[in-house]
Amino acid sequence: MGQSLQPEPSGERSGGRKPAEMAGEESELEQGLCVIVGSFYRYATGPPGAKALDQAAFQNLLSNELSHQLTNTEVEAAVTRTFEKLDANKDQKISFDEYWQLIAWICQVIRRRDYNE
Repeated sequence: MGQSLQPEPSGERSGGRKPAEMAGEESELEQGLCVIVGSFYRYATGPPGAKALDQAAFQNLLSNELSHQLTNTEVEAAVTRTFEKLDANKDQKISFDEYWQLIAWICQVIRRRDYNE
């Protein structure tokens, strides 16, 4: 009962290499997790430690990255409703934690759709 699972700090296992440089060594799941995180940061703005998506960045992310999983990604009213639902603290930004709620919801939809659960 001595050890718990903890994510490895960047570079600890990899000898300082970035995740993209290790892609051949990672499992498909590990690669997918890196893609999910990277997608957020590709669209997020702000200072380190406080990056977030404003509504325009959120719409771009949905249109460019999730248009096959979500419908109406080009309809501003639909995007606004989704943005407002995810913006738990009502600061007009989507933090990574708030973005993660969208990812979890999409995973649930995929599970029900593809695995009949």
